[in-house]
Amino acid sequence: MDFFYQPASWVFIAFIIFISIAIYLKVPNMVTKLLDEQISKIKNDLDDARKLKEDANSLLAEYERKIESANKEAENIINQAKNNAKSYEENSNKKVEEFILRSEKQSIEKIQQAQKSAIKKINEEIVNKSVEVAEKIISKNMNDQNNNKLFESSINQIKKLQD
Repeated sequence: MDFFYQPASWVFIAFIIFISIAIYLKVPNMVTKLLDEQISKIKNDLDDARKLKEDANSLLAEYERKIESANKEAENIINQAKNNAKSYEENSNKKVEEFILRSEKQSIEKIQQAQKSAIKKINEEIVNKSVEVAEKIISKNMNDQNNNKLFESSINQIKKLQD
């Protein structure tokens, strides 16, 4: 009976009673059930996390494709704009060159017309002055004897031309 006088014995008896009550009340099943519920909850959370990760990865891939597509489209737009600008520049350069050539041609024509007009005026002036000078000379040198010589000379020249 020393067994009942030792405190360790009472602890052991209390422990056995505790275990017996726990088994009677099905505490291990409850604990197992709670642990199983926690495990399934954790599994569900992990499955949800995997699904979310897969969704996020697919969205990421989709957006990366969209970004790449947008970049290609932007590059195409930029290239097309460059080509259009180059074409407009070439057309503008052609038009400017044509305008310059037309202006140059018109200027040359105006200069030539001005030269012709100036030459014509100069020739008219020369003729007018020559006629005036000839009239003055003739009026000074004209007398009856010179008139007869001039008349005979003119007739001789006309006869030579007829032959």
